[in-house]
Amino acid sequence: MKLEQHFMINEELCKRIVSYLEIQLNEVVLEIGPGRGALTKYLIKETKKVVVIEISFDLTSELITNFKGIKVINDSITSFKELNFDRIIGNIPYSVCEPLMSILVSSKFKTAVFTVPANFMKKGLLNLIMQKFFTIEILEEINKNAFDPKPKVKSKVIRIRHKEMSEKEKIIKEIYLQSDKKFDNAFREAYCKVLKLTKKEAKSKLPELSFLNKKVYTLSLEEWKEVIEEIEKEFKN
Repeated sequence: MKLEQHFMINEELCKRIVSYLEIQLNEVVLEIGPGRGALTKYLIKETKKVVVIEISFDLTSELITNFKGIKVINDSITSFKELNFDRIIGNIPYSVCEPLMSILVSSKFKTAVFTVPANFMKKGLLNLIMQKFFTIEILEEINKNAFDPKPKVKSKVIRIRHKEMSEKEKIIKEIYLQSDKKFDNAFREAYCKVLKLTKKEAKSKLPELSFLNKKVYTLSLEEWKEVIEEIEKEFKN
């Protein structure tokens, strides 16, 4: 696999990005894709509990040599099902952005700050779904010159926090998390869990949709729009 390696070289930017994380004393911080440690060197000034996940073996060795007090994991972030840390930070390549967001839905964390491509989550399924689960702020836009080598697109810094969800948003989340199940089963289980309904009661809530037998992870953007519309309609009644 070809790695998308664009190293952050603007020191003032690195300091700002770490400050956005608002690290508190003794909190455990996860950094995704630290590269050569552009952010890491500022993270260790804020907390002694830093864990980094780096996919490149060579860079992992370099990080172990240069940062003695941190835990370094040589792996892909997509190998993890959940990330339970106080704070999460990283310069995220486009190919990892979508699976990472899905992992965050199952994760317990206070704040995540990521540098991502400028057009990430401006439209599409992630834009539709993730706003239901998280508060997502755009903190600043970043010029290509802040990286070496320069990426093809501009970037932005976003901050993500879990939001207080309504019952309908909790149902949408439960359906989303059951990605390997057929939609009708995921729907019933979500209603049972969130609203404490019996299976029979939950089944009576099942909308007449053409894709009830499709696996949740195969649902298209338009199909998800139908799902959300039906759930919102139910809560208006």
